[in-house]
Amino acid sequence: MNSRIVVYALIPVVSALIGWLTNFIAVRMIFRPRRPVRVLGITIEGLIPRRKSDLARKIGETVEKELISHEDIRRVADTPSFRNRIIDVIFEQIERFIMQSLGANPLVAAFLSGEAAASLRVMLREELQNRLPDITEELFGRLESHLDFKEIIREKIESFDLTRFESIVYSIASRELKAIEVVGGVLGFVVGLVQVAIIVTGNLYA
Repeated sequence: MNSRIVVYALIPVVSALIGWLTNFIAVRMIFRPRRPVRVLGITIEGLIPRRKSDLARKIGETVEKELISHEDIRRVADTPSFRNRIIDVIFEQIERFIMQSLGANPLVAAFLSGEAAASLRVMLREELQNRLPDITEELFGRLESHLDFKEIIREKIESFDLTRFESIVYSIASRELKAIEVVGGVLGFVVGLVQVAIIVTGNLYA
Protein backbone atom coordinates (compact mmCIF):
# COMPACT_ATOMS: atom_id res chain seq x y z
CA MET A 1 0.00 0.00 0.00
CA ASN A 2 2.81 2.37 0.97
CA SER A 3 4.66 1.68 -2.28
CA ARG A 4 1.51 2.51 -4.23
CA ILE A 5 1.20 5.84 -2.40
CA VAL A 6 4.83 6.58 -3.22
CA VAL A 7 4.15 5.86 -6.90
CA TYR A 8 1.04 8.05 -6.84
CA ALA A 9 3.07 10.86 -5.24
CA LEU A 10 5.89 10.49 -7.76
CA ILE A 11 3.64 10.73 -10.81
CA PRO A 12 2.79 14.47 -10.35
CA VAL A 13 6.38 15.24 -9.36
CA VAL A 14 7.82 13.49 -12.42
CA SER A 15 5.18 15.13 -14.64
CA ALA A 16 6.05 18.54 -13.18
CA LEU A 17 9.75 17.89 -13.81
CA ILE A 18 9.05 16.85 -17.39
CA GLY A 19 6.85 19.91 -17.99
CA TRP A 20 9.47 22.26 -16.54
CA LEU A 21 12.33 20.58 -18.44
CA THR A 22 10.40 20.68 -21.72
CA ASN A 23 9.77 24.43 -21.42
CA PHE A 24 13.31 25.03 -20.19
CA ILE A 25 14.69 23.37 -23.32
CA ALA A 26 12.16 25.19 -25.53
CA VAL A 27 13.21 28.58 -24.14
CA ARG A 28 16.90 27.79 -24.61
CA MET A 29 16.25 26.62 -28.17
CA ILE A 30 15.20 30.14 -29.12
CA PHE A 31 18.93 30.87 -29.46
CA ARG A 32 20.65 27.51 -29.15
CA PRO A 33 22.29 25.67 -30.71
CA ARG A 34 23.69 28.53 -32.76
CA ARG A 35 24.96 26.18 -35.44
CA PRO A 36 23.14 23.19 -36.94
CA VAL A 37 23.66 19.97 -34.97
CA ARG A 38 22.61 16.56 -36.24
CA VAL A 39 21.13 14.21 -33.65
CA LEU A 40 19.88 10.79 -34.80
CA GLY A 41 19.60 12.09 -38.35
CA ILE A 42 17.64 15.19 -37.27
CA THR A 43 19.14 18.64 -37.74
CA ILE A 44 18.63 20.85 -34.69
CA GLU A 45 19.29 24.61 -34.68
CA GLY A 46 18.05 27.49 -32.57
CA LEU A 47 15.05 29.43 -33.85
CA ILE A 48 16.82 32.81 -34.07
CA PRO A 49 20.05 31.50 -35.68
CA ARG A 50 18.04 29.48 -38.21
CA ARG A 51 15.67 32.32 -39.12
CA LYS A 52 18.03 35.25 -38.61
CA SER A 53 18.01 36.31 -42.26
CA ASP A 54 14.21 36.09 -42.53
CA LEU A 55 13.83 37.90 -39.22
CA ALA A 56 16.21 40.68 -40.29
CA ARG A 57 14.39 41.14 -43.59
CA LYS A 58 10.95 41.18 -41.95
CA ILE A 59 11.98 43.62 -39.23
CA GLY A 60 13.48 45.91 -41.87
CA GLU A 61 10.27 45.82 -43.90
CA THR A 62 8.13 46.43 -40.81
CA VAL A 63 10.24 49.34 -39.55
CA GLU A 64 10.21 51.02 -42.96
CA LYS A 65 6.48 50.45 -43.41
CA GLU A 66 5.14 51.03 -39.90
CA LEU A 67 7.70 53.00 -37.87
CA ILE A 68 9.88 55.31 -39.96
CA SER A 69 10.10 56.20 -43.61
CA HIS A 70 11.41 58.89 -45.93
CA GLU A 71 8.07 60.66 -45.60
CA ASP A 72 8.55 60.95 -41.83
CA ILE A 73 11.91 62.66 -42.32
CA ARG A 74 10.46 64.85 -45.05
CA ARG A 75 7.64 66.00 -42.73
CA VAL A 76 10.17 67.01 -40.08
CA ALA A 77 12.30 68.85 -42.65
CA ASP A 78 9.25 70.71 -43.94
CA THR A 79 8.45 72.30 -40.58
CA PRO A 80 9.19 76.05 -40.25
CA SER A 81 11.35 75.55 -37.16
CA PHE A 82 13.58 73.04 -38.96
CA ARG A 83 13.91 75.27 -42.04
CA ASN A 84 14.78 78.26 -39.88
CA ARG A 85 17.42 76.21 -38.13
CA ILE A 86 18.92 75.23 -41.49
CA ILE A 87 19.06 78.87 -42.53
CA ASP A 88 20.67 79.82 -39.19
CA VAL A 89 23.35 77.16 -39.65
CA ILE A 90 24.05 78.29 -43.22
CA PHE A 91 24.37 81.90 -42.08
CA GLU A 92 26.64 80.96 -39.20
CA GLN A 93 28.96 79.11 -41.57
CA ILE A 94 28.93 81.91 -44.17
CA GLU A 95 29.67 84.63 -41.61
CA ARG A 96 32.39 82.52 -39.99
CA PHE A 97 34.01 81.97 -43.38
CA ILE A 98 33.80 85.66 -44.30
CA MET A 99 35.16 86.87 -40.98
CA GLN A 100 38.01 84.35 -40.94
CA SER A 101 38.93 84.77 -44.60
CA LEU A 102 38.21 88.42 -45.28
CA GLY A 103 37.73 90.09 -41.90
CA ALA A 104 41.42 90.83 -41.51
CA ASN A 105 41.17 93.39 -44.32
CA PRO A 106 40.15 96.77 -42.80
CA LEU A 107 38.08 97.80 -45.81
CA VAL A 108 36.18 94.53 -45.87
CA ALA A 109 35.72 94.65 -42.08
CA ALA A 110 34.26 98.16 -42.37
CA PHE A 111 31.89 97.01 -45.09
CA LEU A 112 30.76 93.98 -43.06
CA SER A 113 29.82 96.21 -40.12
CA GLY A 114 27.90 98.79 -42.15
CA GLU A 115 24.24 99.20 -43.05
CA ALA A 116 24.87 97.84 -46.56
CA ALA A 117 26.06 94.56 -45.06
CA ALA A 118 22.97 94.40 -42.81
CA SER A 119 20.70 94.95 -45.82
CA LEU A 120 22.64 92.30 -47.74
CA ARG A 121 22.17 89.83 -44.92
CA VAL A 122 18.41 90.44 -44.89
CA MET A 123 18.21 89.98 -48.67
CA LEU A 124 20.30 86.81 -48.52
CA ARG A 125 18.15 85.35 -45.75
CA GLU A 126 14.94 86.08 -47.64
CA GLU A 127 16.41 84.51 -50.78
CA LEU A 128 17.39 81.41 -48.83
CA GLN A 129 13.90 81.17 -47.33
CA ASN A 130 12.37 81.34 -50.80
CA ARG A 131 14.73 78.81 -52.33
CA LEU A 132 15.00 76.40 -49.40
CA PRO A 133 11.89 74.32 -50.31
CA ASP A 134 13.33 73.60 -53.75
CA ILE A 135 16.75 72.89 -52.27
CA THR A 136 15.40 70.48 -49.66
CA GLU A 137 13.19 68.79 -52.26
CA GLU A 138 16.19 68.11 -54.45
CA LEU A 139 18.27 66.94 -51.49
CA PHE A 140 15.57 64.55 -50.32
CA GLY A 141 15.14 63.23 -53.84
CA ARG A 142 18.83 62.33 -53.86
CA LEU A 143 18.65 61.04 -50.29
CA GLU A 144 15.75 58.70 -51.03
CA SER A 145 17.65 57.14 -53.91
CA HIS A 146 20.62 56.35 -51.65
CA LEU A 147 19.03 55.77 -48.23
CA ASP A 148 17.23 52.43 -47.87
CA PHE A 149 15.99 52.00 -44.29
CA LYS A 150 14.94 48.43 -44.91
CA GLU A 151 18.35 47.40 -46.21
CA ILE A 152 20.23 49.28 -43.49
CA ILE A 153 18.21 47.60 -40.72
CA ARG A 154 18.53 44.20 -42.39
CA GLU A 155 22.31 44.53 -42.58
CA LYS A 156 22.53 45.73 -38.98
CA ILE A 157 20.52 42.77 -37.68
CA GLU A 158 22.36 40.30 -39.91
CA SER A 159 25.69 41.46 -38.49
CA PHE A 160 24.47 41.66 -34.89
CA ASP A 161 26.27 39.24 -32.58
CA LEU A 162 23.89 36.49 -31.43
CA THR A 163 25.55 36.21 -28.03
CA ARG A 164 24.95 39.89 -27.41
CA PHE A 165 21.41 39.63 -28.75
CA GLU A 166 20.68 36.68 -26.46
CA SER A 167 21.98 38.52 -23.40
CA ILE A 168 19.81 41.55 -24.26
CA VAL A 169 16.68 39.41 -24.65
CA TYR A 170 17.30 37.57 -21.38
CA SER A 171 18.07 40.78 -19.51
CA ILE A 172 14.75 42.27 -20.68
CA ALA A 173 12.48 39.23 -20.54
CA SER A 174 14.17 36.98 -17.97
CA ARG A 175 11.16 37.13 -15.64
CA GLU A 176 8.73 36.18 -18.42
CA LEU A 177 10.97 33.38 -19.68
CA LYS A 178 11.30 32.00 -16.16
CA ALA A 179 7.52 32.17 -15.85
CA ILE A 180 7.19 30.03 -19.00
CA GLU A 181 9.40 27.37 -17.37
CA VAL A 182 7.42 27.50 -14.12
CA VAL A 183 4.10 27.26 -15.98
CA GLY A 184 5.41 24.12 -17.69
CA GLY A 185 6.15 22.61 -14.31
CA VAL A 186 2.75 23.60 -12.88
CA LEU A 187 0.88 22.20 -15.89
CA GLY A 188 2.93 19.02 -15.69
CA PHE A 189 2.03 18.68 -12.00
CA VAL A 190 -1.67 19.17 -12.76
CA VAL A 191 -1.51 16.58 -15.53
CA GLY A 192 0.17 14.21 -13.08
CA LEU A 193 -2.63 14.73 -10.54
CA VAL A 194 -5.21 14.01 -13.24
CA GLN A 195 -3.37 10.81 -14.11
CA VAL A 196 -3.35 9.76 -10.47
CA ALA A 197 -7.06 10.54 -10.19
CA ILE A 198 -7.79 8.42 -13.26
CA ILE A 199 -5.69 5.53 -11.93
CA VAL A 200 -7.28 5.67 -8.47
CA THR A 201 -10.79 5.89 -9.93
CA GLY A 202 -10.08 2.96 -12.20
CA ASN A 203 -8.85 0.89 -9.26
CA LEU A 204 -11.95 1.71 -7.23
CA TYR A 205 -14.26 0.46 -9.97
CA ALA A 206 -12.08 -2.48 -10.94
